[in-house]
Amino acid sequence: METIFNYKSLQRAITAFQENYPNIPVFCIGKSIQNRKLYALKLGHGNKKIFFNGAHHGMEWLTAKLLMQFAKDLAADTYSTHTLLDACTLYLVPMVNPDGVEIAVSGKQWQANARGVDLNHNYDALWHLSKQGEPEAGVLGPGPTRFSGPFPESEPESRAIADFTRQNSFDLVMAFHSQGEVIYWDFCGFAPDKSFVYAKRFEAVSPYRMDSPKGIASYGGYKDWFIRTFRRPGFTIEIGQGENPLPPEDFPKIYARTLPLMLEAMKL
Repeated sequence: METIFNYKSLQRAITAFQENYPNIPVFCIGKSIQNRKLYALKLGHGNKKIFFNGAHHGMEWLTAKLLMQFAKDLAADTYSTHTLLDACTLYLVPMVNPDGVEIAVSGKQWQANARGVDLNHNYDALWHLSKQGEPEAGVLGPGPTRFSGPFPESEPESRAIADFTRQNSFDLVMAFHSQGEVIYWDFCGFAPDKSFVYAKRFEAVSPYRMDSPKGIASYGGYKDWFIRTFRRPGFTIEIGQGENPLPPEDFPKIYARTLPLMLEAMKL
């Protein structure tokens, strides 16, 4: 098993995926500050459009590995999921923040992108409240985490994800983070009623439990922006237990515990 899953690991996985499944679209939705590609995959052909993304944060690279494994299992029909892919179209961006991942795997405690902006605070979801809370949280400028940037979507990575979302008008989105095995499902009361219903279904099939973020972590996130902008179900899924970066040897257990939740999202 790989001890890390960095950008080169992702590239190798993408190349192998394309060789094994040449008819499944793989494309680039943008580039990072350091010119790394933001890869996307498209599986299925149903009317319902779902979007999963991972590795908004550098130390959370295990989420990218999780989404690539999920893509491979869906393509191989490992879990007899072909009927799900008849009913929905699933888009995946496994690694939103490749530059941050590269910094983190070098040994630094790093969540932000190469410019020191926390991408999951860089969306236009009461962004000003995140900015106002930075001094109290000890965030004084660009750095490893929590700095929300000079304005919403100031970073090429967050702007690419937001543009991709606007272009596709997804019915449901999930942003995968780590850690805690929790489901964040609301944003300041903007979530539609069915979001609660869906989150309860995720609880029923997995060990994950509903929760609410606190402090400046409550604002500026991708799922927050999606919920407020589109008034559709958006979720942040915090995989695993422990401290970031999660140990690679935990991956099989994490994948097994998260898989039912991902499949359930495709059934909604």
